[in-house]
Amino acid sequence: MNTPTTTEVQVANTPIVYPETIVEREVYYPVEIEGEMGETAIHYKLNSLLFNLLEAFFASRKDVLIGANLMIYYDEGNSKKWLAPDVFVCFAVENKLRRTFKTWEEGVFPQVVFEVASDSTFENDLGGKRLEYARLGVEEYYLLDPERQYLPSPLMAFRRENGLLLLVQVENNRVLSPLLNLEIVDTSKSFRLFNPQEQKFLQAILTGEE
Repeated sequence: MNTPTTTEVQVANTPIVYPETIVEREVYYPVEIEGEMGETAIHYKLNSLLFNLLEAFFASRKDVLIGANLMIYYDEGNSKKWLAPDVFVCFAVENKLRRTFKTWEEGVFPQVVFEVASDSTFENDLGGKRLEYARLGVEEYYLLDPERQYLPSPLMAFRRENGLLLLVQVENNRVLSPLLNLEIVDTSKSFRLFNPQEQKFLQAILTGEE
């Protein structure tokens, strides 16, 4: 058996240095979580309506993003820390398509959030999720109950005050969003967005809403 030379021994004992991308794998942030995004036709229709109305209303704004069921990650390096609002509006970010929304890249959390209540979500919508949204900086939070059997009121509105999202009064089945400059209106059949400056409801042509 040949005895290795000093040079060979040094080479043999030299630790292998792997690229950083192999040793410390980049955290994977899923676009969706299996089993977490199910919704009924009622919820899908309302979510789509709100999304289409808001997207059309802010179409001329390049610094406003409208999202629906988009995964929002808010703790860099931890893919388990996420929220996916039914519909949200985020100001001061580029209006472009995204697969996910990472707050440390965007520099902000969406300021306006809509959640559509269901039998499996309403308790969390009112409790833990509202507290988490407040902690993350949400300014306005709206809860809608199209089935009218889960929330204390079909339309509930919360605004940020002293770090908390506090309930505000809904009068005549409508409430003004100061950030959107729109009224959210409970028509008893559905929910609509009303433009007080033009004195008319927003229309979503794609859905046939009038």
